[in-house]
Amino acid sequence: MLKNPREAQSFMEQERLASFATVASNNEPHLVPVFFTYDDSKVYIQTDRKSMKVRNLIRNSYVAVAVYREEEAVIIRGKGQIIDNNEEFIKRTRDHIDKYQPQLDEYGRDSLGISLFNEKVRCVIEVTPKRILFW
Repeated sequence: MLKNPREAQSFMEQERLASFATVASNNEPHLVPVFFTYDDSKVYIQTDRKSMKVRNLIRNSYVAVAVYREEEAVIIRGKGQIIDNNEEFIKRTRDHIDKYQPQLDEYGRDSLGISLFNEKVRCVIEVTPKRILFW
């Protein structure tokens, strides 16, 4: 069982998948698996700008993130926002690439042809915690 933020940082850096929950337009939860990075108690998710999670976030900024394995988990409840600052978008996208090591072509596209650095197509969601639970 995780006991403190330092243990949580190490745990989050090692794990590859999180469950990300947003509130849909009908007030039902929308839960999806996501790749993520974690820095200073904040979660960063690089995603398609037209995704359901982004559309939900624009309507309602309350979100939850759960990362778990076996009998350990970090659960974060908080507020999400789209990063608007270009430098921050690039930094967080690079962090994502460093963690997951996708093969990129000379235009910064992954194996599916997705241009990770194109802010018109991609965005980074920043989750600021209101509450962090260690389990």
